[in-house]
Amino acid sequence: MKTLLLSMACVSLLATLASAQHSQPVEMQHHACLEEERQAIEKGEGFGMALAADRHGYPGPKHILELKNELALTPEQEKQVRALFDQMRGRALVTGKHVLDKEAELEQLFASGAAEAAAVRPRLGEIARLRAELRWVHVSAHLDAYKLLTAEQRARYHHLRHATPEHAR
Repeated sequence: MKTLLLSMACVSLLATLASAQHSQPVEMQHHACLEEERQAIEKGEGFGMALAADRHGYPGPKHILELKNELALTPEQEKQVRALFDQMRGRALVTGKHVLDKEAELEQLFASGAAEAAAVRPRLGEIARLRAELRWVHVSAHLDAYKLLTAEQRARYHHLRHATPEHAR
């Protein structure tokens, strides 16, 4: 829930930045959103990377575990979802570290004053590939989690996560 709210807050912040109606300098607002993203990546959290899946009936393992009582998970389901979550988080931590390392390299390249297209473009491609892989880690966990719940549990999950005014589509 917190990750979803943070993601929604950043989307809202970016929309606000586009309209340039905030009194705070743009770089400070953007920096705050990037800092939240960095912290989420360091913790292995999705930060909205699988929001499309979650909103359309493909629940995430973290949120399934948070709602295990409301979903009436069986002990076997809980064991499988926990294993899926642990696997996802482990992969997300490793891949996320690579993303952050490459972002730091790009930052350093610009800070050194030696940034040129020949050096920047390949780094951007690598960062994009790693970010796509990180997103896949989270989305694929939603695809796998879908198979672990019954249709009734998925419907209940969707109602609990998205049928409130704050989550209305």
